Amino acid sequence: MQNSSKYSSILLVEAGSKPQNEIKFFDSLGNRKTIIDLITRIKKEEGAEIVILKSGIEIPIERIHSVDKELSPYYSNDFFSCDCV
Repeated sequence: MQNSSKYSSILLVEAGSKPQNEIKFFDSLGNRKTIIDLITRIKKEEGAEIVILKSGIEIPIERIHSVDKELSPYYSNDFFSCDCV
C-alpha cells in the first residue's frame, strides 16, 4: 500500500509524543490483540515496514489495526461490520 511510508512517519511522531501507546493489531492467526507498549521505531525489512515496540515486540505495519484509538489506513470502519467483540 502506498500509504505505508506516510503512515509510519505519522505513527512515529504521534506515538512518540506519549509515554505509552494502546496498540491493536492482528496476530499471525488473524486474532485481534490489544497491548500497551511504546512504539520506538520503524524498520524496513525486505520491502516491508516493521513497527518496533519498547518491549522488543515487532509487528508488521499492515497488521496494525489502530494506535491510541486512531484507525490505521489499512483498515476502515467498514472493514468490521459486526458488533461482535
